[in-house]
Amino acid sequence: MADPVRLAVSSDSPFQLLDLTERVAGVVAGAGLHHGIVHVFCPHTSCGLAVTELEDGLHADFEGALARLAPVDGEYAHDDMGRRRQNLEPDERHNGWSHIRGLLATQPAVSAPILDGALALGRWQRLFLVELDGPRPERTVVVQCWGAAGSAAW
Repeated sequence: MADPVRLAVSSDSPFQLLDLTERVAGVVAGAGLHHGIVHVFCPHTSCGLAVTELEDGLHADFEGALARLAPVDGEYAHDDMGRRRQNLEPDERHNGWSHIRGLLATQPAVSAPILDGALALGRWQRLFLVELDGPRPERTVVVQCWGAAGSAAW
C-alpha cells in the first residue's frame, strides 16, 4: 500500500468537469505497484467524481440535464435558513441545487485497476472532478493505491 496523496484542484466556473486522469495516473506510476487498485475519494458534498468521456458536447448535455433536474432557481429546504439547523457556516451559501446534483450525478469515490504499473481505464474513459458549486479556489481529492510491487498477480 502506498501513502495517500492529496491533490488540490481549483475551479473557475459554477459547473465544470476537471480532468484528473493524468494526475491520478502520475500517482499510480509513483506508487511503484505492478498490479492493484487505485481509489480516488472526494471529501466534498457539492462536487464529486465521475468517469466519462472528454467530449465537449457530452459535457454540455450533462450540464443541461442537471439544470433540468435540479435548477439553480428551484426551492430547496437546504437554503431555507429559517428552517435549517444543521451544518451552518457564517457565510452559508444557498446551494441546494449543487447538493442535489451531486447526489444524482456523481460519486464520492471511484476505484480503478492498476495493470502493469499503469492506471487502466477504457479507451474513452477519463476521471473527472465534477464541480457543481464553483468557482472554488481549492477542492481536495485523496488518491490511495494498493497492490503488488512485483510482476506476479496478487
